[in-house]
Amino acid sequence: MRAASVRKRPLVQVVRPMATSSAGFEGDGRRVNIYTDYTVYKGRGAMTVKVIKPTWERTPTGSGLKIARDGTLLLEFANSRGEREYDWENKETFALSAVECAEILELAESGGEKQFFHDPNKFGSGEGTITKNLRISPARDTGFFFSLSVNNKIAGNQVKYDTVVSPGELRVIRTIMNFAIPRILGFDEVFAGTPEIREGMPSAPETGSGPPF
Repeated sequence: MRAASVRKRPLVQVVRPMATSSAGFEGDGRRVNIYTDYTVYKGRGAMTVKVIKPTWERTPTGSGLKIARDGTLLLEFANSRGEREYDWENKETFALSAVECAEILELAESGGEKQFFHDPNKFGSGEGTITKNLRISPARDTGFFFSLSVNNKIAGNQVKYDTVVSPGELRVIRTIMNFAIPRILGFDEVFAGTPEIREGMPSAPETGSGPPF
């Protein structure tokens, strides 16, 4: 059997937009950004779930892309300031890593309580000036309680945000997390990229014998 003669394609041809949203195209071919999120509204406050895609950079050889910074699942908290009104202008955020998302998924199945501690300025000159503590625990009746505490030493205050998530709302959040984990790590881009085709590879037989591993 003669070896197939095919051209070798570069590993990655196009640099995709790695913004906080997906990208689509309008009818005239212009690229547009698509934004989406999921928000839980309760009497004391609201919590929004957003997915931040990873950022990429060229490899040293220029033949492909590699992760420069992992994506995150972003939680935004706002306190209530009246009936069906929320103070989004003074919101606070908490960015969850892939591992932290997985820990929340485990917590939702097993119950119990979990706390996450973040220092946005860690390893910087402002380390310790602002700290954030996210506590997730079972609610009194049903569902889970999401509580964010932000301690600002510069302003000399501490602000708390509380949102109760029902079982149905938690199921939606869990589904988002399951979908987001491989994507904030960039694995979806691995399969979406242009495949590498090597010269001289034999053509595939009509009846396969299974994967070579």
